[in-house]
Amino acid sequence: MSSELSSLAAPMGPEGARAASLPPGVSETEALNAQAAVSVALWNSAALQVDMAQLGVSRADLAEAGALPNPTFSLLFPVGPRTIEASLLQPLFSLWQRPSRVAAAKLQVEQVARGLVQNGLDLARDVRLAHAEWVLAEERRVARDALSALWGRTAELVEARFAAGDASQVEVAALRAEAQTAVDSARRARTDVVLARERLRLLMGVVQSPLFAEAQPLATPLDTRAPRPLADLVVVAQQARPDVRAAELGIEAAGGRLGWEKTRILQLFARLDAKPSTSASGAKELLWVPGVQLEVPLFNWNPGGIGRAEAEMMRASSRYLLLRQQVTNEVLTAREQVLQAAGSLEAFQSHILPAFTAASEGAQKAFDAGDLPYLQVLDALRRLADARLRVLDIEADLRRALAQLDRSLGQQGVAHE
Repeated sequence: MSSELSSLAAPMGPEGARAASLPPGVSETEALNAQAAVSVALWNSAALQVDMAQLGVSRADLAEAGALPNPTFSLLFPVGPRTIEASLLQPLFSLWQRPSRVAAAKLQVEQVARGLVQNGLDLARDVRLAHAEWVLAEERRVARDALSALWGRTAELVEARFAAGDASQVEVAALRAEAQTAVDSARRARTDVVLARERLRLLMGVVQSPLFAEAQPLATPLDTRAPRPLADLVVVAQQARPDVRAAELGIEAAGGRLGWEKTRILQLFARLDAKPSTSASGAKELLWVPGVQLEVPLFNWNPGGIGRAEAEMMRASSRYLLLRQQVTNEVLTAREQVLQAAGSLEAFQSHILPAFTAASEGAQKAFDAGDLPYLQVLDALRRLADARLRVLDIEADLRRALAQLDRSLGQQGVAHE
């Protein structure tokens, strides 16, 4: 495995670790941002530990491919007129095929390692998505609590006006219903925070430990810049995605196995016999007779092995083409989602939310002046609350889209100029 792969695989936790722990560089457990959550997940993920075990299997296959074949020793006992004879049989073609076997096994190890890195990227994406949901749930809880308090104060105000004869029974009933709905929404929002946090802790591999059980989400600043052009991002993804490189290695390995299977038609053995003999002077001596033994390919040209290798070659090539198409589609989709979310966020923050705020304040002033019934004030407040919650949803959409874009590119920090 290359040094690059070793450096990427190293942060994925100690081999054989069982109890959840904190990786180096992470000590804060009261507040958690997305980057720290990814580090903890890579350190504790049981799924990645399984992948690491698969890497060990491939390394064992590499060791087996490099092992030299043992010679075969046979001994014929002296029975009747036959003297004792011994022979050694060493397969020569296995020695000749050894470099090809080792090369194919090395490709297999690197392919598994690339797949391990890709699985790590997938896990990082999933953790960032779960963290975005947690941040959204916490922000919605804060907003719902504020709305609940607002509706409660407003209901008390209108009830006081009703007692003074300045409000109708219909307005009082509507305000009470809105206040009760706001209380219920706030209660549900608090539950959503707990559920989102536990989903994230499950992905982080700390659900059976007290780590981050009482943590608060820490949102990182959003990057609202426009991503690089699509053509540039596709090139970056095709070059950086570990699964694309793994597919390329799969084709190389399949080609190597195909050539190796074709050489297995012939089997050549070196043979060395030893048996007692008598020299010209009549002295007893041991006679060494070297030779070769060839398996004649009259009936078996290894059609099964060659056909299987050709099918694997075709499958690897088709998978590579399909993967490149998927990468292009994933980059295109993620980039459009980023543009859409960033555009909507800019529109809400610059125009839509200020307009709803001005409308709500205007309605409140008109009501105070006696020019407007409070039901219209309610409608303005409801529209303002919906707009604020929509901003939170769009911010979460942008976080999710950025996570998807980074995953589709195979690395972080390259999506923007």
